[in-house]
Amino acid sequence: MTHRCFCWLCILSALLALGFFINVSGARAQAPPFVEKTLSNGLNVIVIENHMVPLVTIELVAKNGSFTEPQEYNGLSHLYEHMFFKANQKLPSQEQFMEGLADLGGSLGVSNAATHQEHVNYFIVIPNKNMSGGMDFMSNAIRTPLFDSNELRKETHVVLGEFDRNEAQPDFKLRYAMDSAVWSPELFSRKQQLGLRPAILAATPEMMHTIQHRFYIPNNMALIIAGDVKPEEVYAQAEKYFGAKIWPEGPPPFPKYDPPPFPPIKKQLVVREGAEMPYTEISMTWQGPSLGKDNADSYAADVFHTIISQKNSRFQKALVDKRLAYQVTSGWFSQKNVGPIQIDAYVPIPATKKAIKAIQGEITHWTDPDYFTDDELATAKRIMEGDRIYETASATEFATSSLPLWWASAGLDYYLHYIENAKKVTRADINRYLNRWIEGKPYVLGVTTNQTALDKLNLKPEDLLQ
Repeated sequence: MTHRCFCWLCILSALLALGFFINVSGARAQAPPFVEKTLSNGLNVIVIENHMVPLVTIELVAKNGSFTEPQEYNGLSHLYEHMFFKANQKLPSQEQFMEGLADLGGSLGVSNAATHQEHVNYFIVIPNKNMSGGMDFMSNAIRTPLFDSNELRKETHVVLGEFDRNEAQPDFKLRYAMDSAVWSPELFSRKQQLGLRPAILAATPEMMHTIQHRFYIPNNMALIIAGDVKPEEVYAQAEKYFGAKIWPEGPPPFPKYDPPPFPPIKKQLVVREGAEMPYTEISMTWQGPSLGKDNADSYAADVFHTIISQKNSRFQKALVDKRLAYQVTSGWFSQKNVGPIQIDAYVPIPATKKAIKAIQGEITHWTDPDYFTDDELATAKRIMEGDRIYETASATEFATSSLPLWWASAGLDYYLHYIENAKKVTRADINRYLNRWIEGKPYVLGVTTNQTALDKLNLKPEDLLQ
């Protein structure tokens, strides 16, 4: 969950929590925030109208990412993302490419592309009068990349620099070690969008083209247009620049390139040193539901973790109010290919063992009939509804952040009916989710702090694992 500090959002959340939100019925209140059409080559075209400012966001989303990557390709979806804004057949040099974007009035910055575990997205923001030129620009970038070997070498070092910055974070060793334990050493690459250094160093133009031909095909992608536009005009431009005549359908990549089934977790303790950490980070991870297979549990998971994330919940009071933790978070990560369930706590070093036992103790009570109240259940649903309202407030932010995830991992129908189904969640649904995925199920416990503290704590699996 992303936390934002806009004052009006805080007011909205407070009103929702108190029940002041008026759920107006009727077509206008129920209308989806987008319209969509699928071209004959399989490209899904999604239009988000917002006429507040004369801008248009042109975005391409691919069902690609670390979930498609065996170890020898781990990190190459991310490297491909860096190579997208490079030369192509129409603009055959980096200088021409940048000039072409500047001519469109493009907004090119660090947020113009992102690689995730189950999707990769690219976008430009330009004046809406240049939409046709922007469509042509993005069409050539997606269809005809050159993957120049010199540019690839440059971007390899850029990506490795990003790897270095992440590796410098105090919990980096813990995260990689835990992922190896949760997903197995053979398959943990499927959950590492940052990748592995040897694979990144070994990347070649041929490997980039392999990724292109497997995943960057219209029937595995969405074109999202957001801003001051009209749907019919967008559809016409999409057909012109991305239609079957110039971009033919390719062989469906899935299920061929889906990850192999993840083996079950073996309960274990993972301890890693984090240089100079003045606190302990505790992490617990379970394998959870998969979108498309376990949708009923996905709604229950989101409602429950929203309940226990509120500062007045029993869970928070047991950890934060009792000064066993500075902060504790809990959630299920929405994914098609086994979403992890995770608890993260940041605790005073002397309280490490006591905090672990307190978390484990709370988990054993999660299915108690009085663990949360009916009011807390209702409030969680209103908070989720408020978050859904807020995420559509900015056409560009909605188009480039939440919508690509829902499209790639869950499907648009799941998104459109999400709040409706979340509102139906009962205590029985939550207990089913907890009993199926968490209570009594194997998990990986991770702990990281500075080496001096680890030596004093003397953490042992037989003492910590329940």
